[in-house]
Amino acid sequence: MKTRCIALSAWLLLGLPQSAAADAQADYDRGMAALHAGDAATAQDAFQQALAQGGRDPAVYHALGNALFRQGEGARALAAWRRGQRLAPRNGDLAANIDKARLDATDRIDPPGPGAGPTFWLRFLSPAEAALIAGLLGAIGALGLLLRAIRRRKGAPTPAWGAETLIGLGGGLALGASVALASRAADTAIVLPAEVAARSALGPDGIDLFVVHAGAELRRVEPAAGHWLVALPDDRRGWLPEDALLSTDPEAPFKP
Repeated sequence: MKTRCIALSAWLLLGLPQSAAADAQADYDRGMAALHAGDAATAQDAFQQALAQGGRDPAVYHALGNALFRQGEGARALAAWRRGQRLAPRNGDLAANIDKARLDATDRIDPPGPGAGPTFWLRFLSPAEAALIAGLLGAIGALGLLLRAIRRRKGAPTPAWGAETLIGLGGGLALGASVALASRAADTAIVLPAEVAARSALGPDGIDLFVVHAGAELRRVEPAAGHWLVALPDDRRGWLPEDALLSTDPEAPFKP
């Protein structure tokens, strides 16, 4: 499992107060040093401290997953790598680690993910990247409209549709990014226990419906009373305890 010792992303550091950014970078560097020294437990603690400082960066999640994997925590490692992939969809090292972890999983469940239908581009762009590109396209389109108006006043020929197309593309990207961010309420999650039964209902009236194992990736549908209703790809549904799941949302707290 590769981990590169690099600085945290510039966009992350610019989005944090200077002291928090420095602390997150220091914790990340401390974790990398421990990881290279073979002390995976200390590395894990340092990377989780970086997350607590606001360092929700693909590099941190990548390294945290490596530290967990080296301690035999394959399910938590997969959750960390998935979070990193949510932030950096084109990262090949994360994809390779995820493929390795999924090969070791008991359940062969195709995980839900972004990028279906008209939002296919979410397989290649994070919501933050999509929002940035949408803003650039909108700005260029608005500039095009302004230049068109100026040319019309001068009686010069103008293109009929270029600016509107750019604005439309920007709007589509912005809408897709909004949908991706909003969908975190019904996010995917990784099963943590070696084995756990999904039940038909909460309380004593529920019966076991199906069993899932550590590393299975499920879609969370609805929370209730310390449990989540989860769904499989074939739309079978059942209730699991909340503490049996770890979300792949990079903004959510990461359970130690």
